[in-house]
Amino acid sequence: MMTKTTSLGLYIACALLVALSLPVVVALTVLNSTREQQISLEMTALIDEKSQTLAHSLVLPVWNLDQSAMTSLLQASLLDTQVVSVDIRDPEERTLARLEEPLRRSGKLLTRTLPLTMPQQDRTVTLGSVQMVVSDTQLQRKLASDKRLQTCVLVAQGVVALLIIGVLVYRRILAPIRKLTVATARIERGHFDTRIALPQRDEIGLLAHRMEAMQTSLKTLFDEQAAILGNIPAGVLFVRNGRIAFANDAAQSMLGMSDTGLTALSSAQIFEEPVQQAAYLDSKLAHHHGRVGEIVMLRRADGRTLPAELRTSLIDPAREQDQIWVLIDVSERLEAESSIARLSFYDPVTQLPNRQLSLDRLRRALIRQQSHGMPLIVFYMEIHRADLSHGLVKADDADRFLGECARRMAASVGNDYMLARIDGERFALGGQLGSKELAEGIKSCEALANRLIAALAPPPGTLETFPCSLNIGINILRGEVQSAEEALMQAKLAMVQSLAAGRNVFRFFDPAMQALATQRSALEVELRAAVAQRQFVVHYQPQVTYDGDVVGAEALVRWRHPAKGMVSPALFIPVAEDMGLMEEIGHQVLEAICSDLEAWQREGLAQDVVIAVNVSAQEFKVDHFVARFHETIRQHRISSRAVKVELTESMMIDSIDEVIEKMNDLKSRDVSISLDDFGTGYSSLSYLGRFPIDQLKIDQSFVRQMPKDAATASIVRSIIMLGQSLGLSIIAEGVETMEQRDQLHALGCTLYQGFWYGRLMPGEQFTALLEGRQRVA
Repeated sequence: MMTKTTSLGLYIACALLVALSLPVVVALTVLNSTREQQISLEMTALIDEKSQTLAHSLVLPVWNLDQSAMTSLLQASLLDTQVVSVDIRDPEERTLARLEEPLRRSGKLLTRTLPLTMPQQDRTVTLGSVQMVVSDTQLQRKLASDKRLQTCVLVAQGVVALLIIGVLVYRRILAPIRKLTVATARIERGHFDTRIALPQRDEIGLLAHRMEAMQTSLKTLFDEQAAILGNIPAGVLFVRNGRIAFANDAAQSMLGMSDTGLTALSSAQIFEEPVQQAAYLDSKLAHHHGRVGEIVMLRRADGRTLPAELRTSLIDPAREQDQIWVLIDVSERLEAESSIARLSFYDPVTQLPNRQLSLDRLRRALIRQQSHGMPLIVFYMEIHRADLSHGLVKADDADRFLGECARRMAASVGNDYMLARIDGERFALGGQLGSKELAEGIKSCEALANRLIAALAPPPGTLETFPCSLNIGINILRGEVQSAEEALMQAKLAMVQSLAAGRNVFRFFDPAMQALATQRSALEVELRAAVAQRQFVVHYQPQVTYDGDVVGAEALVRWRHPAKGMVSPALFIPVAEDMGLMEEIGHQVLEAICSDLEAWQREGLAQDVVIAVNVSAQEFKVDHFVARFHETIRQHRISSRAVKVELTESMMIDSIDEVIEKMNDLKSRDVSISLDDFGTGYSSLSYLGRFPIDQLKIDQSFVRQMPKDAATASIVRSIIMLGQSLGLSIIAEGVETMEQRDQLHALGCTLYQGFWYGRLMPGEQFTALLEGRQRVA
């Protein structure tokens, strides 16, 4: 992989630029400093010379006070453009004469003051002083001009030197290195035909000579490897990081793809089952440290499959992602072995896999189960027919009979399961379940077992002299570590247990599964009998005001089992829903409620009492529910206002418009509606206003937690306020203590239901309550 690099030429250019610029800067600095010192000395000498000359010339004119002579001398001094001003003063520092050029006051100014003296015989007389001011502007200008000239000369020298050195570096270093870089890239791509020719005889030339020798050696080595890979009959793939990096001619021919097409694929894509085969191969590689021989199914470009033996080797044990795959076409070998394999692994009578092959496939399924985790099933089946058991059937007839049995069973299970003949009249079936849930798996196994039993049953309207039966043992494998032989033996033990229960019976191996399946099967039979015999009864729990006045009741179904007594709805309602019995059970419950209401109203006991009827989602979804509900009430000649339908929030999350339509239909027939377990379901506040309900029922879980949890109390207060804002009545269920009742009353709840006022009671006891012979708490 190429990484981002910085040009060596850039580094060299920067180094040369710094190396040449530094001396230029130092030289300019030294020259400028020296020249400035020289200018300073020149200015000092100039002002000293001019001031002394002028002072000597002014002695007589000052002595004589010759103003004209003094002025002439001052004007002569100002003829020098470096002189800024000249000032003559007497001993009292009064100005005798002064001339100045103000425009010359720029640059650095230098001032000299000298006394004017007249020598006498015995003394020297001081006549005054002369002061001269000069400027170095002209010298500074000359210095600046010199600087520019010197800078240009030095920079030109540096540029010329840089160009000369740059050309030499490029020709002797950079250009040869670039040629070597191009050559290495060409070698990396596998092109070895172009020579690496560098005529120079320095270190780079020696490196080029060595690279040329290396290229020749690599070309020889690669030619030899290409000859080997091109002439061996096996396909060879180089796999790096899960992708095909190289494929020889045999591999291309075997898979029907070009080298370009193969190198564009991941290694898993050449298999018929990419994900499962890759996972299986990875586990084998990890277990065998990179060397394995395995028969796999490859997928050609034209869609056909090809069996091949796959052998893989790790190029480096430290890099498990770099592998060499050798593919050997075993089509002919397998075809030659197929006849032997069929005799070895298939039953000649039924053409089904025999015991050996079925166990081998089960072992493979157990290995795959470790990756996907889905449950497996193993059935052990035994066919029984009286004439077979007593040896009354000829061998050929027995074979034809078993062949027909095998054909029927195979047709009943389809291609999702493997059917095998173990020996004699014993068969096995194996496959994968579609769900990890135990209850769902049991139901699937029961359905499959019933299909197998039905497949061997005689056609309707026929009479067989020796009817056959099928006993089945079922073993559900949920990932336990066990061998295929052990799994089959467990299924056989379950089959033996089924023999004790009679013919056409199946049993599960796991006692827990068997108990659950037996219990459910018995419950389903008993439930159908209960519906047919009308074993369901209705109990009532009073709904009262704060003062204890009974205003209604909730009707709850109970199953009066002839042997078990009263059965809780929690045990049979889920099973009844699965069996589709809730519509009939609900209708029987409604008839019982209407019969009780008719009797109470006839005796004048329930003129204002409203009975709440729980309606299941399955029952409510029936198209004719509302019509049948109303017809039942009409047949008992009771008021529709005496019945209240209780629906749960969870019933309203699907087909909301259809639910609202049915609720409106009920309302149009004067049937009130209560929303049960409010706050625990999924109803949205945006839809609550659309539901034509009359009452909200606070769930007992809120009532129970309310006295000890302020947050729950706040939720209850919000529910009550919401109901009041929508004009709904509020009732709380599960009121078991006075504290709960009083707190609900303080929050605005007006109706109550729970053990504090009355437990669930049969119709006779509720009748006594209505008659006044019994009171609520």
